[in-house]
Amino acid sequence: MYPRIKRGERLSGEVADHIMMLIQDGQLKPGDRLPSEQELAQLFGLSRPTIREAIRALVAQNVLRVVRGTGTFVTDNPGVETDPLRLGNVPGDVLRQSLVEARLIIEPGVARLAAENADAADLEAIETHLADMEQIVRDRKVSMSIELEFHRSIANASKNTVIMRVIPIIMEGIIRTYSSARRTRHDHATALEEHKRIVEAIRERDGELAEQMMRSHLQRSAARTRAKMRDISQKADGAVADAGN
Repeated sequence: MYPRIKRGERLSGEVADHIMMLIQDGQLKPGDRLPSEQELAQLFGLSRPTIREAIRALVAQNVLRVVRGTGTFVTDNPGVETDPLRLGNVPGDVLRQSLVEARLIIEPGVARLAAENADAADLEAIETHLADMEQIVRDRKVSMSIELEFHRSIANASKNTVIMRVIPIIMEGIIRTYSSARRTRHDHATALEEHKRIVEAIRERDGELAEQMMRSHLQRSAARTRAKMRDISQKADGAVADAGN
C-alpha cells in the first residue's frame, strides 16, 4: 500500500501523489487515520522531513488534517477548500439571492438523484437528521446546523461526486448569510413538515415527487427569508425616522 520510493527529485511530491492515489482508489477513505510520520518514513524508505513536507502540502490542499496528539486524517471532503469560490468576498444581499437561485436550480435534481440512488445507510442518515429536527421543534429550540446537515445527507445520497462536493460549499455560503436573517422556532416547525414530505418521496423512490417537494420547500424557504428581510428593513427605516424626529 505504501511502496518504497526510489531516490530522486521531488520526493515529497511523489509521496503526496501516492497518498492522493490511495484516496482516489478508495484505499484511504474520509476520516481514516494515516500511519505516523515515522511509520510512513519506514514504509516509503524516506526521511521524516520528506514525509512531513508531503503531509504539509496535502494539509494545504485540504486533503489531510493533522490533529495534535492524535494523528493525521483524511478530510471529510478531500481537496475541497473551505471557501473555494471566495463567497466570503460577495456582499451579503447579493450572496443571499445568488444562493436562493443556485439552490432552486441544483437541489431539486439532487433530491431526484437521492430517491434513485440512496442505499440503506443513506436513508438512515437522512432520517436521523429528520429525527433530530423533530426533537429540536419539540424542545422549542433553534439550530440551523441540523437543517444544513439534512441537506448534506441528501447530497451524499445522490452518489454524485460533483454534487457531494458542491453542496457543502453552498451550505457554507448559507452560514455566511445566516446572521442577517436568523431562523425562528416557527420557521423550524414549518420547514420540518416540508422536510418530511421530501424524505417520504425519497423513501418511496419517487424521484419526480422528491424533486417537486424539494423545489416547493426551497421556494417557501426563500419566501420566508424575503419576508424576514423586509421586516428587518422596515424596522431599520423606522428607527432612522425616529432618530430624525
